[in-house]
Amino acid sequence: MSARRGRRASRALVIGILIGLVLGIMLGYEIGRLVSPGGAEIEILMVYGSEKQPWIEAVLPLFEREYEERTGVSVRVVGIPMGSGESMYQIILGQIKPVIWSPACSIWIPLANYLWAKEHGGALLVPEGDWAPLVRSPLVIITWDGLQAEWGITSIRALHDLAVSERGHELKFAHTDPSLSNSGLMSVLIELVAATEKKPEELEVSDMANPAVKAWISGLEARAVAYPSSTGWLVDKMVSSGPSKINVVLAYENLIIAENMAARKKLLVAIYPEEGVLMSDHPFCILNAPWVSEEEREVALALRAFLLRADVQAEAMRSGFRPVNKSVSLDTNVFSPDWGVLADIPCDILSTEVNPMVIWMLPDLWLVCRP
Repeated sequence: MSARRGRRASRALVIGILIGLVLGIMLGYEIGRLVSPGGAEIEILMVYGSEKQPWIEAVLPLFEREYEERTGVSVRVVGIPMGSGESMYQIILGQIKPVIWSPACSIWIPLANYLWAKEHGGALLVPEGDWAPLVRSPLVIITWDGLQAEWGITSIRALHDLAVSERGHELKFAHTDPSLSNSGLMSVLIELVAATEKKPEELEVSDMANPAVKAWISGLEARAVAYPSSTGWLVDKMVSSGPSKINVVLAYENLIIAENMAARKKLLVAIYPEEGVLMSDHPFCILNAPWVSEEEREVALALRAFLLRADVQAEAMRSGFRPVNKSVSLDTNVFSPDWGVLADIPCDILSTEVNPMVIWMLPDLWLVCRP
């Protein structure tokens, strides 16, 4: 892989997509302002991973009401759900100026800090003490109930072996676009982990130039049938299209629960890969940016404490998220084989503290290896 050519291709793709997204995001923000209740003394913008949308939308009105009752100050939190990569690039380019940024995984934070420093210099965009995880959901292999037993998929390597076997044509594989979506970025990362047999924190940029590694990833990606920008949309499309169209995706555990509960039966199942799972920890980041005032920061800190409160964390489990508040017990009626998942994750939880340059180059690797 030519690193320079890969970077140019990846950046050209990102820039082209961003041009189309800017007007849509700004329009969405303005519509949110128009339809929201007027007269709030403080209004802050929160941009967050779209997987959290049902939970966030359910609890924000309660926060606003409680905050005003406690302080006498009326607040409005305007929430915009966006893909993690989309939101990061928009912030770096100054197209959106949130007080709170909550991507799907803290894996984006070192990269955001690196890009912010290159573009703006000065202090970190997300200092160490200004973020905390909200909820957790592992990236898993999702397939249809029954296919896991038929195919014997237990790992990313087993999935790859199926892809390059005589039965490979049966595999209809998908993950999201890693340039825009957290689950897509994590999907390429776990493929790289499997191909190199290294831990995430051991990966180097040079690993992605290895012809054997690229060939291995290409063998799996050759069976891909879709690369959408939204993880929720992908899993919903999997269910609506049926196994003849999409039968294996890399996505979040919480989406399995949501889809199965919506259908009132077990359609999809989670495979926790033997290599280990990457955990989406949905960090709540208060941005260290010039547009964030002290009073906005105070509201953001109060919102973070609210979202970590036991009763609010319990509400998140209704959307299939694992709580980070240790006082909240995992609901085994939700995290159950009846809904296609396991309460106890049966494999290692891998580190997401990855070299930011490796993260930066993952979309380039995907561009080289995709069909």
